[in-house]
Amino acid sequence: MSHGKALKAALLFWPILALASAAACAQSAGPQPSPMPPQIVAPRDIPYPGAIRLVVDATDIDRRIFRVQEMIPVRGGEPLTLLYPQWLPGNHSPSGRVDRLAGLTIKANGSRLEWTRDSVDVFAFHVAVPAGVTSLDVGFQILSPVAANEGRVVMTPDMLSLEWIELALYPAGYFARQIAVIPSVRLPAGWQFATALETASVDGNVTQFKQVSFDTLADSPMIAGRYFKRFDLDPNAAVPVHLDVVADRPELLEAKPEQIDAHRALVRQAYKLFESHHYDHYDFLFL
Repeated sequence: MSHGKALKAALLFWPILALASAAACAQSAGPQPSPMPPQIVAPRDIPYPGAIRLVVDATDIDRRIFRVQEMIPVRGGEPLTLLYPQWLPGNHSPSGRVDRLAGLTIKANGSRLEWTRDSVDVFAFHVAVPAGVTSLDVGFQILSPVAANEGRVVMTPDMLSLEWIELALYPAGYFARQIAVIPSVRLPAGWQFATALETASVDGNVTQFKQVSFDTLADSPMIAGRYFKRFDLDPNAAVPVHLDVVADRPELLEAKPEQIDAHRALVRQAYKLFESHHYDHYDFLFL
């Protein structure tokens, strides 16, 4: 075919392509909305069936990573939505840092289950629970800040501040006070800790605490460290009150007598003001 004939053939073919393209556009429905995600069940004031076992490994102090395992009782064949805490105690906005959650895996009877992140509420994760399954094994990591410009540093080579509320997923559909949790923590060898939680057992570097509600757990932070000291603020009292101190260096644990006396005076004034003790023990945590 000569060059002139080839050009003429191309010109004849172009209108056919244009007409085909126009026809395809006319038949297209255009952009379509994505389907809505599954509905997140509203919380109810009824007990969650069974207690969640929450296991936190806080030994990766070099990379400052908390490793979490949860054993969550479930009803087989029913869908489940797990929530990462969005509203934290003492905060006046939804400040939960779900962006620090990594490596989420969910298993049942040793087999991995697929989960879907809610396309509207990024704090929610949906999973279809197979029939016959009674418990889910949930694992993930929390990547804590390594520098101040990333947020509050809560883990260093010598001490840490552990906020349980930032280290747990919980089932949607129940009030926090109706979700029972059995928490435990693994700390670096030789470290000591302080918390409002009551110890149930100690096995090496692992401490298991007594069962509490999820809202009590959220309000029971822990401090721990290589260098630890406890001051008795009400000696020989039936209800103990302590000042628990963790520091970067052992010499920073020392306090002057007048400093401890000021804290003891605070306790005496609280007794005069409230004339009661609505607690089994009271610990001031100083990090």
